Amino acid sequence: MNDESTRAKLFVTRLLANPALKELNPLDREEQIIQFLHSNAAKLFPTLASEQFFPGRKWTEILNLLVRILQEETDAVFLPLLEELIGRNLDFTFVSFLQAGRPAASGCEAELKEFLKKLLRKPEARRAFAAPFDAVRHGFVDRYLQAVYELKQYIYFELTKIQRLRMSKEEVKNMVKATLLLRPGIHLLTVGSMQRDRQATPGAVQPLFAEKARGSLRNQLKLLPDNLLSSAMNSNVSFLENKRIEATARLATLFAARALRYRPMAKIDRGASSADKSWFSIARRNHKFYGFDINMLDELYKIAAENGW
Repeated sequence: MNDESTRAKLFVTRLLANPALKELNPLDREEQIIQFLHSNAAKLFPTLASEQFFPGRKWTEILNLLVRILQEETDAVFLPLLEELIGRNLDFTFVSFLQAGRPAASGCEAELKEFLKKLLRKPEARRAFAAPFDAVRHGFVDRYLQAVYELKQYIYFELTKIQRLRMSKEEVKNMVKATLLLRPGIHLLTVGSMQRDRQATPGAVQPLFAEKARGSLRNQLKLLPDNLLSSAMNSNVSFLENKRIEATARLATLFAARALRYRPMAKIDRGASSADKSWFSIARRNHKFYGFDINMLDELYKIAAENGW
């Protein structure tokens, strides 16, 4: 590592040590620091261009160096977490059902891991990945689908009768988790920054764009079935744009949106609504703007309220 890289790493390490970033996952920490660098460029440049740091460098050169080092530091922490998450939380036996009973290929897990590592080289994919990752990591899929299968109401009907996923509850959970992790694959075809502030806007792409993205995924993922890739890409499409979106895609959309900037340790004021109940309540009022399925929101709100989530 040359002197500039060493100085950049020391500077980035100090930024990462900020206690305010402690509860965030590594990708969220990275994004917060990148936003800090952009918004404070005028104040930071005189110091960072001094003899102590990067003399003679333009701001764009300094910024590119800091972001590269920041991403390297993030990957060193995040990629092992991703490998562990997939290995511990994802079972690919559901693939057998989607492939008309043919045994699931033993390489599905490895293929997904390698694809996601490549995908995360794109800045826009990195920004989009934190929320789906947290949705899986913090158990949104497991606890809500457990309740869905106990209620056997709208979401259960959409999964089993409309999408015809006549597999076990655990297999459906795993399909939704895989849908979530593949969701940022939409950025295979994006150029530049989409939504710098990382607001979750499921209607950001049109159905034809999602279909084109599915074709690109098909070229890179030979073992995972088409209907899974379709579910993942359609989770980026507004339900108002396509009423035939798979139930697994609609659920992934909602879980990713709920997990955006999720703070599991956040304190709730006395007398206030529980975190999930409050979030689903607001989402119901804004469902048209975000393209959410209002019937799914109603059921998830009810589940959250009944369980104090």
